[in-house]
Amino acid sequence: MYPTDLTDSAWQVIEEILADKRKRKYSLRAILNALLYLTKTGCQWRQMPNDLPPWPLCYYYFWKWRNDGTWEGLNKALVERRRRKAKRPASPSVGVIDSQSIKCSEWGVVAKGYDGYKKVNGRKRHIIVDTLGLVLVVVVHAANQHDSPAARAVLTRLSNLGYERMSKILADSAYGKKLASWLKKSYGLILEVVKVSELAGFQVVPMRWKVERTFAWMNWSRRLSKDYECGVSSHESFVYLSNINRMLKHF
Repeated sequence: MYPTDLTDSAWQVIEEILADKRKRKYSLRAILNALLYLTKTGCQWRQMPNDLPPWPLCYYYFWKWRNDGTWEGLNKALVERRRRKAKRPASPSVGVIDSQSIKCSEWGVVAKGYDGYKKVNGRKRHIIVDTLGLVLVVVVHAANQHDSPAARAVLTRLSNLGYERMSKILADSAYGKKLASWLKKSYGLILEVVKVSELAGFQVVPMRWKVERTFAWMNWSRRLSKDYECGVSSHESFVYLSNINRMLKHF
């Protein structure tokens, strides 16, 4: 038993969503326990404890579900259930967007750059969260890409997920008027920008702080302390796994 192991109630929720009854030598529950352990502890694949399923098998499912969209779909299903449990509509109406630059541990990988503002050589994880701080969508890209043009990929992916009540996105001053115009024309969403320079002294910006809290929550998953992945899609999957692990604590 590890602290990251799924409880019976949490597994019941996951089992209902996956609806996979195929018999295996190692159960899906055991494989998910191993992947949650890896996300939380940040250990290398080959350093996984021997009492967990073999690491090549765990990697196979991580890779397979990354490529077929299972992690993204599972995250969305749990977001909707978590919101209903909090007495909220399943689909959020407001999202908060922001990015975080992180160092990349790999040399010579693609989608990598230098963020001169944050002085970080690596990548950015660009997320949109709801008002509970739950990750709705994540896109990882080179850190030298400016937030405003890169946000188009994030917002496009959000629109494809089908959150039908979504009507407004809150952002900081890094996102300009061109993005607001494009978002309104393309998806009918409002981009509301709050400029820190317009505030008198230090103030907690309503709702905007929730995305910063989510970035802080990510640090609880050591696999996300840096970008250890060669491919951006793998890092996106670990962001979803971290969010899934956090949501399952409420079931």
